[in-house]
Amino acid sequence: MRKATAVPVLALLLVTGCSAANAEVEAKPSSPPASAEPSEETVAEDTEEQSCLKLLGADGQGPLNRMISVVGIGGGSSGVEMSAADARPLHEEVLAITENASADMAPLLKELSSATENVIMQAEDPSRAWMFNAAVWTPAATELQTRCEPYVAAK
Repeated sequence: MRKATAVPVLALLLVTGCSAANAEVEAKPSSPPASAEPSEETVAEDTEEQSCLKLLGADGQGPLNRMISVVGIGGGSSGVEMSAADARPLHEEVLAITENASADMAPLLKELSSATENVIMQAEDPSRAWMFNAAVWTPAATELQTRCEPYVAAK
């Protein structure tokens, strides 16, 4: 007797459930209306020129040149000549530029900021090993300089 009542109940649930699901899907619009506001996740990507102008700064002493001037590489060692207090704002400035940078420029900017990131991390934990990779940082900084060079005259 259980089997006899279970089959019609399951059939009813399947039919009603599927119909309700189809009705719900049909009731939803397939795309948002044209007047819908963009979501917070949608961020306008900066052009290369916009990112470079931010990196170069108004006076030529933007975050790119400041970062390059404080990184010392040579003799098998590397270091950053700045305190954590000075490194934090520079690091945050580069990361802010990274947020809106193009997909091909963002990894270079992230690598550029690795120098100040290491200074900050060592200040927070002095026993932490120095993790700055000069062999990766140098080409990233060089490529950013090369890509931004045309915009120096545009300022």
